[in-house]
Amino acid sequence: MQEMEVLAPQEMAEKPSAESNAVIIVGPPWPRSGTGRGMQNQVDYYRSRGYYVVFISVPVHCSYNESHPDWDMLKTGMQEFGADRTFHAYIDHGRFVVAKYTEWIRLCFRGTALDWIVFTAAAARLSEDAYNFIGRLNVSLIHVNHVFTLEFARNLLRHAIRSGSTVPMILETHDIQAYALTERGEINDWTHRKDSLDNLVRSEIARLEKTQVLIHVSTDDLEFFDRHLPKKQHVLSMPTINESFVSDLRSASKASMEIIDLLFVGHDTAPNAEAIEWLFEQVWPLLSGEGYRLKIVGSIAKSVHRSVPTLSRKFESCFVGEVPDLTPFYSAARCVIAPMVSGTGISCKTIEALAIGKPFVGTSKAYRGMPMDALEQFGLRAHDTPEAFANAILCALRMEKEAAFASRAAYIKLFSNEVSFAARDEAVRLATSAGARFS
Repeated sequence: MQEMEVLAPQEMAEKPSAESNAVIIVGPPWPRSGTGRGMQNQVDYYRSRGYYVVFISVPVHCSYNESHPDWDMLKTGMQEFGADRTFHAYIDHGRFVVAKYTEWIRLCFRGTALDWIVFTAAAARLSEDAYNFIGRLNVSLIHVNHVFTLEFARNLLRHAIRSGSTVPMILETHDIQAYALTERGEINDWTHRKDSLDNLVRSEIARLEKTQVLIHVSTDDLEFFDRHLPKKQHVLSMPTINESFVSDLRSASKASMEIIDLLFVGHDTAPNAEAIEWLFEQVWPLLSGEGYRLKIVGSIAKSVHRSVPTLSRKFESCFVGEVPDLTPFYSAARCVIAPMVSGTGISCKTIEALAIGKPFVGTSKAYRGMPMDALEQFGLRAHDTPEAFANAILCALRMEKEAAFASRAAYIKLFSNEVSFAARDEAVRLATSAGARFS
C-alpha cells in the first residue's frame, strides 16, 4: 500500500524522541465542521501541555477508499489542525466485505445502523509505515472522537501501540449519536430498515461501556450519558473557537465587503434547511419593510433548493453558497442569526458568533446543549416565536454595541480556551489515574 502520511511543517525540524510523551487523536475526516473545530481544540490543548500529537483520520463510510475523489481536499483540511503528524486510514474493500458478515453474526443478527458505522471505521487500515511509526512512539494517551471510531482505536491499541492496553483512553462523544441517526432517518444497511431509537441507544451505550472517561460537548449530552453510564467518569468541555480565527476577523478590513445586516452560516443539512424555511415563511414577513440585507453562506443553499425550491428561487439573491473564507462575511455582518427549529448536539455556529463578538439572535434550538441560566446573565435569550425572533433582531440592530459586548463576554465566561483546557486537564487526570483503561 502506498505511503499515506502527511507531514506538518514543524515535523521537518523535529522528530519525537523515544522519551517524548505522545498522544494519538482518532476521529472522522470532517475538517471545517463542528467536530473538526473540537478536534483542532484537542490538538491545541495537547500541544500546549507538551505532548507530541499524532492525528489519525478514520473513515466512517465505506466509500472512503484510496480512490475517493475528495481525499485531497480532506487531507488539506485535516492538516489545518496542526498535529505534529497526521495519518489517514482508508477503507480496504476486501476487509470491509468480510467484516460486514462476521460482525453481523457476532451481533447475533441484531446490529443497528450505529453498529454498522462502528464496524466500518474498524475495518479501515493505515499504511505499514504509519503502523511502524506509531509502534515506535511512547504513547501516553489516546483520545477518541465519536463512538464511531472507538473500535478502530481499540484495534490500534492492541496491535500497533507498544504499551497496548496500559494506555489510558478518553472518548469525546460530540453528540448523542442515537438521536442524530434517528433524526436523519438513517437506514440500517444490514436490515435495510430504520432502527428504533431504543435499539440505537442500546447500541451506543453498549459501545461506550468499553471506555472509562467520557468528554461531552453539551449539557444535554452530559445529563444523558451520566444517567445511562453512572459508573463512568464524565467531563463537560463545550466547544471553543480557535483564537487565530477571532484575531484574523478583528484585523480584517471592514471595507472589503458591503455591510450585511443579517448573516446565517450553515452546512447542507436538513435542520438548516428547516431553519431557513421557518425564517422566510414565518419571520421575514414581519421584517420585510425594514430593507435588511440578508446573506446565507455555506452549502445550506443545496438543502434549501432540494427541500423548498420555491423559496430558493424567491430569495435567490440571499444565498451566497460555499466560500473559502468566512472572515469577510463575519466582518461585514451587523448581526448573526440562527433560526433553528430542529437539530441535535451543540451548535458550534452559535459559539462562533459569540466568540467573534457579534450580536446574536437564536431560538432554543440554536442554544441547545448550552447552560441557558448562565447565558441569560449576559442578556442572551432564546426567541421561539416569529414575533419574538423578529423583535429580537430589531433590538440587536438598534443596540448593536451592547449586544456585541454581551456575546463576547458570554463566550469568555463559558466557552474560552481557558475554560476548555481546564476541563481537558480534569479528563486527563481522570484517565491517567489507576483503572482508567479500556476494556
